[in-house]
Amino acid sequence: MDAHPGEFVYAKAGRDKGKCFIVLSIDGEYLYLCDGKARKVSTPKKKKVKHVELTGTSDEFIRNKLSAIGKLTNKEVRYSLSKYLGELTNTVS
Repeated sequence: MDAHPGEFVYAKAGRDKGKCFIVLSIDGEYLYLCDGKARKVSTPKKKKVKHVELTGTSDEFIRNKLSAIGKLTNKEVRYSLSKYLGELTNTVS
């Protein structure tokens, strides 16, 4: 499975282990990730693909905005992540 911009991923290694991020861009074997809080859009986290768990799920709004404009705001990222994580907890319960 390949990563795509706008996809939700979980960090498997490092100090961010277990945290959910959104893929902003891909550069070879590296992904640039943000969460809108600790890792802002302006300074994304660079992580190798092997150090993240791909979910295969992405936010359509984020995907479309990244492909059309190429820029996101931290607020949009936080909203998308909270919506995704909220849906996950509702389906697990």
